[in-house]
Amino acid sequence: MDSAAHIIVAENRLFLCRESLNLVTSIVTATTSMNYTVQRQLSVAIENQPGRLAAITKLMAGHGINIKDLSVVDNVEQGMIRLVTSDPPACKALLAREGFYVVEADVLVFILKDTPGKLSLLCQALADAKININYAYGSEDSSEEHVRIVMKVSSLEKACQVIQTLQES
Repeated sequence: MDSAAHIIVAENRLFLCRESLNLVTSIVTATTSMNYTVQRQLSVAIENQPGRLAAITKLMAGHGINIKDLSVVDNVEQGMIRLVTSDPPACKALLAREGFYVVEADVLVFILKDTPGKLSLLCQALADAKININYAYGSEDSSEEHVRIVMKVSSLEKACQVIQTLQES
């Protein structure tokens, strides 16, 4: 088997492990108020000019890829789009085919009850475990009952353990 085939096999195993973790996590958290999953986020650097985000989102829509979470950050020379989509492998392939450099990362996606202190409790527990929150973005649902937060953390495995401990207490 050549190295490309080994990479594909490894990526498929990683995908299956991630999906199994998401299933177990969903079952475990179904009865708790801190529901979370591990999802694949794509980051894409784009030119910081009018129409670039429109072109990318139109391309994705044309291929049936839905954006579940979105963050756009700008600086002087370029913008950075972070996406959690309905189909990360297809989205990555599509963007790469169009000449974009795509970086993948596993992120935590939380659905939290929108009450004062809920996010603070989570952030403090991660800080106490010496886990850095590299960045986060989120939004509140229209009913103002839940907030969806995407977090990139310094240690995903350790963060999952901390969250599990929070759920058990």
